[in-house]
Amino acid sequence: MRTARILLSLIVVVCCGAAAAQDYPTHPIKIVVPFAAGNSSDTATRLVAQHLSERLGQGVVVENKPGAGAIIGTEYAAKQAPDGYTLVFGSTGPLAISPAMQRNLPYKLEDFTPIATFAWTPQVFVVKADSPIKDIASLVRMAKEKPGQLFYGSGGVGTTQHLMVSSFASAAGIKLTHVPYNAGVAALKGVMNGEVALDSDVSSVVLPQLRAGTIRAIGVTTNTRLPQLPDVPTIAEQGVNFNMQSWMTLWAPAGTPEPILARLAREVREIKAMPEVQKNWFDQGFVMMDVPREKMLEFTRSEQVVWGRAVKDSGATVD
Repeated sequence: MRTARILLSLIVVVCCGAAAAQDYPTHPIKIVVPFAAGNSSDTATRLVAQHLSERLGQGVVVENKPGAGAIIGTEYAAKQAPDGYTLVFGSTGPLAISPAMQRNLPYKLEDFTPIATFAWTPQVFVVKADSPIKDIASLVRMAKEKPGQLFYGSGGVGTTQHLMVSSFASAAGIKLTHVPYNAGVAALKGVMNGEVALDSDVSSVVLPQLRAGTIRAIGVTTNTRLPQLPDVPTIAEQGVNFNMQSWMTLWAPAGTPEPILARLAREVREIKAMPEVQKNWFDQGFVMMDVPREKMLEFTRSEQVVWGRAVKDSGATVD
């Protein structure tokens, strides 16, 4: 009798989920981006939202909820109804770095269920166009000659920029001094103005200045060269065992019906295959990311280990 009741309950859940997916969506969908409008996270999500709206026949709006290192928007999304009408942009910062920096984080990875990956956002080490630092070898040599006297900028303590360079310095056995700015763009201007010797930022941010000739790239953080910068060698190619990159993904509150998740995952996968989307993301310096949905939790947990180690090594903390 008990077995029969359990089976009946499972049938009801499956049927309700199937019905929800069949009718879904019946009203507009919201994608929460926990960053300010206009940055790479926002523009990537808006492009997906535009095509999702066309394909689903309902409005898909992007709602920016920045603040506290993306924690405010991510926490908000975690507390929304798991009905497929609130989704959230997830990236390295709120999902992999913040758990290592804050003991009392108001959400956890298990509060979300994965939908799809968007893209990798590799970073590029850059210096001023006329800098005496020509490559990674000369950077390492100069840092060893003057320990702690070479300064690098970032958008703040615990940002991917900060942790990338800090981790690189550990791998290279050198000491660099961190100068946190109030934004990543400000750190890049610091390089151009000669305030700091080095900056690391996502390719979408540095590409315009590289094309303008105001800065020079000395290495990329991935283990393969970027198709957008084929002449810039990786840091690993230049003798330092280093490979890190950030990423962009899409999630829903935990408990969202599987048929809805599967529908959204399929739509995003097909959107990513569109030539318009591929060109747009290529031009911004993104690299398509194709971690299967069933592997996204495992992937994110492994990234929490990588970035958690980077946080520990850097000494960065909020608590």
